[in-house]
Amino acid sequence: MIWRGLWERRWQSLLVLVVAVVPVAAAAYGPLRRDQAETAIVRDVLAAAPVEGRGWHYSTKTDPALKAVAGFARDFTDPPVTGMEIVSPRIGERRSYPVVWQDGQCAHVTILEGRCPAAPREVLAEEGSALEVGEPVRLALLLAAVPGTGEIGPAPLTVVGRYRANQADPFWFGRPLAGNSSRAGPLLTVRETRTATVVAGTQDSWSDYAIVSVNRARVRGSDLPGLSALHGVVTAAGRAAGSATLGRFADTLDVMNRQVGALGVPLALVVAQLAALGWLLLFQTVADLVRARGPEITLARLRGQSRLQVWRFCLAEPLAVLAVALAAGTALAWLAAARSGPVALSAAAVGAGAATVFGGLAAAVLAARGMAWRPVTEQWRRVPRRAARGWVLDTVVLVVAGVGLVELLAGGIITEPSGRDVAALAAPGLLALAAALLAARLLPPLARTAFAATRRGGGLAGFLAVRQVARGAATAGSVIVVAATVGVAVFAGLAWTVASANYREVARAHTGAASVIDVAPGDIARFRRAVEAADPSGRAAAPVVRVPGNPAMLAADPARLAHVAYGYPAPAGALSAPVVPRVWVQGDRLRVTAVHERPPDSWTARVFGVFATPGTVQPAQIPLGPLRPGTGGDYEWNLPGACRDAPCELRGFRSEVLMDGDAGLDRTALDYTITRLDVRRDGRWSEVEAALSTPGAWTGGGSATERGLVFPIDPVAAPLARPATFPERLPALVNGPVDGGMRLPGLDDAYAAGFEQKAAYAVLPGLDQVGALVDLDLADRVAYGEADQATFEVWVAAGEAGRIAAALERENLAVSGIRHAADLERRFTTQGPGAALTLLLTAAVAAAALALGRAVLALYTAARARGYELAALDAAGVKPGALRLALMLEQVLVLGAGTCAGLAAGVVAARLALPRIPQFADQPVTPPLAYPLDPVPVVVVGSAALLGSLLLAAVLSEVLLRGVTVERLRETAG
Repeated sequence: MIWRGLWERRWQSLLVLVVAVVPVAAAAYGPLRRDQAETAIVRDVLAAAPVEGRGWHYSTKTDPALKAVAGFARDFTDPPVTGMEIVSPRIGERRSYPVVWQDGQCAHVTILEGRCPAAPREVLAEEGSALEVGEPVRLALLLAAVPGTGEIGPAPLTVVGRYRANQADPFWFGRPLAGNSSRAGPLLTVRETRTATVVAGTQDSWSDYAIVSVNRARVRGSDLPGLSALHGVVTAAGRAAGSATLGRFADTLDVMNRQVGALGVPLALVVAQLAALGWLLLFQTVADLVRARGPEITLARLRGQSRLQVWRFCLAEPLAVLAVALAAGTALAWLAAARSGPVALSAAAVGAGAATVFGGLAAAVLAARGMAWRPVTEQWRRVPRRAARGWVLDTVVLVVAGVGLVELLAGGIITEPSGRDVAALAAPGLLALAAALLAARLLPPLARTAFAATRRGGGLAGFLAVRQVARGAATAGSVIVVAATVGVAVFAGLAWTVASANYREVARAHTGAASVIDVAPGDIARFRRAVEAADPSGRAAAPVVRVPGNPAMLAADPARLAHVAYGYPAPAGALSAPVVPRVWVQGDRLRVTAVHERPPDSWTARVFGVFATPGTVQPAQIPLGPLRPGTGGDYEWNLPGACRDAPCELRGFRSEVLMDGDAGLDRTALDYTITRLDVRRDGRWSEVEAALSTPGAWTGGGSATERGLVFPIDPVAAPLARPATFPERLPALVNGPVDGGMRLPGLDDAYAAGFEQKAAYAVLPGLDQVGALVDLDLADRVAYGEADQATFEVWVAAGEAGRIAAALERENLAVSGIRHAADLERRFTTQGPGAALTLLLTAAVAAAALALGRAVLALYTAARARGYELAALDAAGVKPGALRLALMLEQVLVLGAGTCAGLAAGVVAARLALPRIPQFADQPVTPPLAYPLDPVPVVVVGSAALLGSLLLAAVLSEVLLRGVTVERLRETAG
């Protein structure tokens, strides 16, 4: 019986099914999309995190078996990588050497010479350690029995090979692999070296460690609570065992929680609005399906069936359609989500679909109640009585919508101080609903104003159309549905175009160039040479060093940057400054030939040489001895140890005066003149080119004269006399309000770099906060080294990332990753606001199309109920063309009114709400976001709605007129 009825009303049942399936699919897709978005966020954050931010390094000296590590395993973690190490100075050196074994180590290095260690006390040396194959290495902490003596002495570790490792390889978990002046690169050995040696003393011993990393390919958004729990387990285990848990996973976890937390509310608001639209559509459509069975229900009542049987008869067909719609809509949502990646059907998705079906269920119950209680004589009326709509419900809805809009958009208690709040996403739904109710109320009175005009002329079609619209039959529901859905669709289109433009601009500004290659930090000169060798043209790659701070600092090659950076604003030469060559020395001893006045007897005056040494960010000072009682001579002292193997830069000279009481205050200062500088290397002295007599070559507390470098020795002040290799204030471009007295962090993070603001821009490439862009060469001249906070990047033009990365690798510059502006733009769309806007756009357009079809069908159904009126007009001689045009005009007026109201509501909602809706999980400081409304979505949605209404109206009018014949009047008469 049910299926026969559905077949007799197959077109109307099919429409109900389609109208129900789409909102159910949209509602169920929300939770599924949330799960996928959470997974994308977790994986993207892991991909962007440094190696040491992707897991934990658990180290202990009290639990050699690493018993706790077995409890760290999860489905989303890789098997632990175990290892051991000890750090000891080399005999005869101050530099320390880590001796390391890590399971699988030789598979993660490139052996340049020799072989991997295979026996106890064999080691593999890092290429920068200057150790040769076959050379013995004796460390102070590792002892062994001396053959033939019975004594214990330093254990000789034999170098059997030299290696190069990729610093970015997750296997090493961020371990420094390149040596510096204080610590050599790791000596890789075998596990048996531990038992083949004895550790000197009782305070030091081998450390056992395990590296537990999160597997990015296996982790899902639902694992976020498990990640938090595992982080707590690992850190608690470390505290309980008195061990160390290293890594930066806490920072990674914080970013994950913040971004995932920003996902829930936007999606919930969007799904709620879509569910409301679905309820509205289903309520009216299912009610039409129940009312279409009015004559059958009346016959059932006349045949004496009980009220329960009548109710079951009323609800059977709509419930069957809704059950099929729930299953089909949920399946459609799963299939749509599966196209974006793996997804599991969740209880939340099924629940959201079921909640949407509730609107159709409520409509079926209310319509059935009317059919079950309505008098039989009223149900058999050919032309139903017209019931006046009450104002109570509309007034309540309008008041609630108005209060909500004021709260959301006028800075109420739920609005953040920034003026942005995700709750503003509810504004389009509220405004569209308010506009729909007003349009439904205003259309009949406006139609009545045209009575006089259509009475005087315009033809019979217009006369009939405006009167039918004024009667309100099927007008209110159709206008409300079309206006509400079109309004949300227009807002969704405008919001997506604005957000997409902001995503693109922010991604470009924050990335700086089309692609950014992250490389291992190191010496600036070597870094620049590698980039120049990789890109001889100077048009495809630019070296950039980024240092965080307040303000942040970017140091780059301006000439190269102009070819690859997005929107680089500065003219050529804006960041340059006149400088002199740097003063380099390499050797073991420095000699200064100086002339000075005789110091007072109460003074003990000294002069110090200040140097920048490789591998450190601190200045190195050497005393040149106290001033002699005479008037000059040669002063010399040993250079810092690092200057023997690599060039050091002479940064200047300063003085220091110690006095006996106040006796020296009678003499304020005396001049000290350096006439010659010499350095000893390999036992031979050679003069240092320092431009001591070149005017302007020295600054600070000294000046170059014909006699040499002159600077005062003052008992109170001790200014640094330095070569003028960099200006006192670096020329800089800034992107925000900065105090002229502030200092940049500098490459050494010492905040010693003053800057001169050459120009201020709203946006500077590569800066996601207030900061400054300076010349890399000048920044290198100011700094004493490169701090750990400094990150090295190579900005690359579009399409050149692969080629440049390969070329950098050939220059022995380790590439740790490649980032693309397009990837960052994509990640913005997967964050909370972006995912919500994507869902809103897709579902709102589908809902608008369904609403249009549903409205046309409602008008068609209402016109069929007036079939006898139309038949009477046909019998009275009204031509079919006039009736056809009247029906078309009627539908166009109703649908056009709803469309226009929706267009206006969508535009107003976008104008009011978009500046208040957060588009990013983390609101960018720079660049400033723009909110220009693109007319394209308005034109597209409006044109599609109006064109669709015209086509549907024409088709349905033709279908309806074919059933209007005089025979229907004879049936009534019979």
